[in-house]
Amino acid sequence: MTAVIPTHNRLDLLLRTLASVRAQSGVEMAVVVVDDGGSDGTTDALREMDLPGVRVLRHDRSKGVSAARNAGLAQVATRFTAFVDDDDLWAPTKTADQLAALQVTPGARWSCSGALHVDRALDVITYHAPPGSGRVDAELLRMNVIPGGGSGLLMETALAREVGGFDETISILADWDFNLRLGLASPVAAVDRPLVGYFVHSDSMFHDPLGVMRELGHLAEAHGQLSDGRAFAADRAWWYSSMWGMARALGDRRAAAQLARDALRTLPPGAVLHLLLGKVRGRLDRWRLPPTTRALPAGTGWLDGFRDAPEGGRPGAAV
Repeated sequence: MTAVIPTHNRLDLLLRTLASVRAQSGVEMAVVVVDDGGSDGTTDALREMDLPGVRVLRHDRSKGVSAARNAGLAQVATRFTAFVDDDDLWAPTKTADQLAALQVTPGARWSCSGALHVDRALDVITYHAPPGSGRVDAELLRMNVIPGGGSGLLMETALAREVGGFDETISILADWDFNLRLGLASPVAAVDRPLVGYFVHSDSMFHDPLGVMRELGHLAEAHGQLSDGRAFAADRAWWYSSMWGMARALGDRRAAAQLARDALRTLPPGAVLHLLLGKVRGRLDRWRLPPTTRALPAGTGWLDGFRDAPEGGRPGAAV
């Protein structure tokens, strides 16, 4: 098993991520870290640490997260590959649980898991459950139903290469595009347990609403006509509404105005009316209805060790 970790100027967070990867139980783990043009000394620091099983590649200039993942994938020599972003965490049994799921899911060549969305203090915001095991391509043509970004994925290395790796022309929705191509090629083996800590923070790429909509158009073009007659079918009205709301929350009036103009220009009149009515109903519901909470699943205690650890490690273990 090889873990591929793209990174850019996040050495402290990377060390914490790397600790969680190297702490995997019952799985022999190699690691490829791809320093994508960073300037914080990540490459020198890791090479000086000389960690067993950890290889470091460096791009002199940033090529983007998709290119960094592909560069790491090109170096993998093991049967299985897993990706993890430099700010996310793995539960100690993550890879072992996913490999076990692959063994009992007929035809599956890739796996996903549940993901805990966490803040900088590793307090849990919410839990995102995976879809059921089996074919998920129909769902992925409508929305990205795979939790945890790229950090929840584990697959046969050959499959990752067969589907072409990550699309280097996009970054924000590259995970969705990759998941869709995996789903079209194979059933998934899903593990509905909180095996990933997915870090939600202020410089998320999703804080680029116009960029999200551009890349949504790219996915629609790339998967616009499949060989079986199906096509990419994301709810563009929902996406316009969500990105418009994000732009307003960010105080980006220019982006909000552009999204509103694009929605009026490209959506059918009925979809625009439905969108406006949905906004009104949502505001009324928030005013009338009490907030609801969803209980967290069992098995989140593994995060405690990282909360209590000094930055860049875990208690009782060297990075």
